[in-house]
Amino acid sequence: MAKDRNIASGSPEAMREMAGGLPDAPGVPDLDKLGNVSTMAKVDPLFAANAKKKPSGKKFDFNYEELVPLPSGGRLYESVTDDPDVLNGFIKLRAMTVKEEEILSTGKFLKTGSTTRMIMERCVVSDIDAKDLLLFDANFLLFHLRKLSYGDDYKFKLTCQSSSCEKDFDHKISISTLAFEELPKNIEEPFQIKLPRSKYTVLCILPRLFHSEELYKIRSNKKKNTDEEDSKTVDNLLVTTLAIYDEAGDKVDKRDWEEFYKSLPTIDRAELTERTKFSSGIDELLDVSCPYCNTKYEGSVPVGLDFFRI
Repeated sequence: MAKDRNIASGSPEAMREMAGGLPDAPGVPDLDKLGNVSTMAKVDPLFAANAKKKPSGKKFDFNYEELVPLPSGGRLYESVTDDPDVLNGFIKLRAMTVKEEEILSTGKFLKTGSTTRMIMERCVVSDIDAKDLLLFDANFLLFHLRKLSYGDDYKFKLTCQSSSCEKDFDHKISISTLAFEELPKNIEEPFQIKLPRSKYTVLCILPRLFHSEELYKIRSNKKKNTDEEDSKTVDNLLVTTLAIYDEAGDKVDKRDWEEFYKSLPTIDRAELTERTKFSSGIDELLDVSCPYCNTKYEGSVPVGLDFFRI
């Protein structure tokens, strides 16, 4: 098992190899599906004040870089970058241009879930591959990119959740007032989780951007059937798993992982969720009531295609 842990603590490519040869495609949260997302409020005004124009050699360059603090604190990136800013918990980001807006309107990118990764590839200036960003950080960076590109105010529509009302209404937030979670300073990967009921041990990591495209490939390869059970929970576990060991310490064949997860007692699944729950980012729901019937809205800040619009 020690050997496997050494492999797992290496590059994402080694992680994927240990996880069973998952496709080497960078991944991305689909903007249509993204709901709970990360932080923006703790940006030091000093960085915005000291933002420097990015030298590009282009005839027209109206963009600026901004050094943004990561909610992860830069932890868990040692194996994928030597960039001192990233390793110290900061990342350089530039605002979107018309070129990036065109990506958002390209259907094939949206279908594969690659939109966020492509946007981050273009707007992250620091020396790190966008596919290796923790979803924990990428979700936060989406909010900061929205603020940097279009301003702090974000207006969106909500629908009343009361069955007797169900009216649409507008709501506005200031992105800079949102509070987001941070990763614990002592966090280490891979997580070695001993399951209470089955007594099996799972080695896993936090989700990265490349996992989202891997999820898309897994789901698109499955037979589409209206009677098919929703396998999102199992699929999410599969892409972030590095290894599974039985009670005797013997490794479970990767071909049996899906059946293993489907057979897990709920108490074991709850343990996995509890130990890896750092990926939600945002730490509070919207505090808003329907203006027509006063029903309190229960949900998080919506992030859809209109997120990157004024």
